[in-house]
Amino acid sequence: MDIKIEGNPGTGNTFQTISQEIHIGTVQNYLPNATTVINNYGMSGEKSTEKKSQKGAKDSATDDSELSSPNNRQFERLQESEEEINRSRIRAEILDYVSRVRPFVRLDKRDRYMQMWEGILDLDAVRPFVYKTGKQKRTSFNRKLIANILHHLDTHHIYKAPYKASDLALALEDDYEMSVRGELGKYPSEYVCAEIDDYLETLGL
Repeated sequence: MDIKIEGNPGTGNTFQTISQEIHIGTVQNYLPNATTVINNYGMSGEKSTEKKSQKGAKDSATDDSELSSPNNRQFERLQESEEEINRSRIRAEILDYVSRVRPFVRLDKRDRYMQMWEGILDLDAVRPFVYKTGKQKRTSFNRKLIANILHHLDTHHIYKAPYKASDLALALEDDYEMSVRGELGKYPSEYVCAEIDDYLETLGL
């Protein structure tokens, strides 16, 4: 370090230079031609770095699509579980609905009637459509399809008396005039009929 001294120290006084050694830990900017250097002391720089690193950690954590996206796999699994729960509940409603017709079933087939319906609801031609209500009101399942299938079952001599749509409508809905009565006089599609026929054949019905 060069020290320039100007002035007269006075009689008997002398200037004494003291050798100083300065250690600089970190230099942010080295400017050899600078005439003024301003040093900022404190923890502001470190705090800023720490805050930034914490923010980076938070951002990297939430960047995981498994956690941040509403369409992640976990959400889809929960949605699928809820759908399965709903279908199980609706399936129970359907089985309760068709059980109202059981008194009309022939005695030799009555014991297997509900088992038969369990299998019908699992058929590829039935399962995708039986839970879709479309424009039907006051129902959680496709009552038209169920009514059509009940009508088709008559071709397999399931019922003990001659088939009458009005009798089944009364048993199902407690009302002769319900719209389901018209559907009890119609057949389902050929595809549905064919699958039901093949399935009933395996049951010996």
